Amino acid sequence: MTEERNSLKEFFNYLRHHDLKMETVPLKEQKDYQHPDDDVDFHAYRILLLIFICGILKPTFFDNFTIYGRGKFSFYDFLIRYPFYLEKALRIKNKEDKIKDLEIKHYETEEAFSPMIRYIRGPWDHKYPDILNYMVSKNLITVHYSYFNKSQKAFCITLTDLGLETAQKIQTEEPIWTKRMEAINAIFRKDAQNQTIEMFVREHFSTLILGNAGE
Repeated sequence: MTEERNSLKEFFNYLRHHDLKMETVPLKEQKDYQHPDDDVDFHAYRILLLIFICGILKPTFFDNFTIYGRGKFSFYDFLIRYPFYLEKALRIKNKEDKIKDLEIKHYETEEAFSPMIRYIRGPWDHKYPDILNYMVSKNLITVHYSYFNKSQKAFCITLTDLGLETAQKIQTEEPIWTKRMEAINAIFRKDAQNQTIEMFVREHFSTLILGNAGE
């Protein structure tokens, strides 16, 4: 340890004696590392594809692909962030033939690439308001509380024309995500209501609900 300190001291003394400076990137060119989970564009990218693949077209009620139901949206997003739960859901619904299409990597069984929290009715991300507001500001989606049938309203996220165009481009670049989202469609009907999803979570994944312990 003493030798290391002496060597380091000699190194800096040499720099001072010869008026040498260590080469660094100019301050204005330095970039701070940003974790993907803190990158709003990263989330917007995934959510656009999710609405396009798992959303529904109902011209009488919506202008474009729409996911309706706050819990439905957050649980679908959860299944993409935690694909090993998507595999469990496929087994529960006897859709084992779809599992190979998920192409789950080993590291994906150990941790999520983008964590979520347990909330009142299931998984949730406290960043959703900021993420969705950002997407609205970029004219990618509209967020509204609207009828999804003749008698019921729900929280809705609808693609704009720009959002649809962007989502279609993302689909060509993300075949694995696309297959995983299509697997969600194999588990739940596209017109599945929020209550259906919440009942599924409560019955099969109760630990995802705030205050519950044990499966």
